Amino acid sequence: MRRVAACGSLVIVALLAFSIALAACGSSSTGPSETQSAAQSAAAFAAGQSVAAKWTDGKLYLATVTAVDGDNVTVTYTDDGTSGTVAAADVRAIPSATFAVGDRVLAVWSAGRFYPGEVTKVEGTAYVVKWDDSSTPSAVETGKIIAE
Repeated sequence: MRRVAACGSLVIVALLAFSIALAACGSSSTGPSETQSAAQSAAAFAAGQSVAAKWTDGKLYLATVTAVDGDNVTVTYTDDGTSGTVAAADVRAIPSATFAVGDRVLAVWSAGRFYPGEVTKVEGTAYVVKWDDSSTPSAVETGKIIAE
């Protein structure tokens, strides 16, 4: 019985290690880190909702939901008005949450694309973000910022 229990423990440890390794592989990218929380169901989205949605380059861009069908979400990207249908797992809701100095975020810097950075100051409904690529910090309005 001890041998079976020990083998069972090894299997659990191996599965845990495999899960961690798989998660690390899934979050790697060629550009800045754009990690995502657990996959969301398409039911979590509604037409008219502002979201961060992946584009064909694998990066997140500001978009508006236009339709939801099964596990797919159709969006219109705000930077150029193009539309696309993406899996719900590749869409992140933009919460009305507030952020504090020191919070790690993804925020819209240019062309509707989300870039990683850190909140350095709160100015009313905007947050000053120090960008990870050392670009000049800039203010980002609520609705264009999500937790990293």
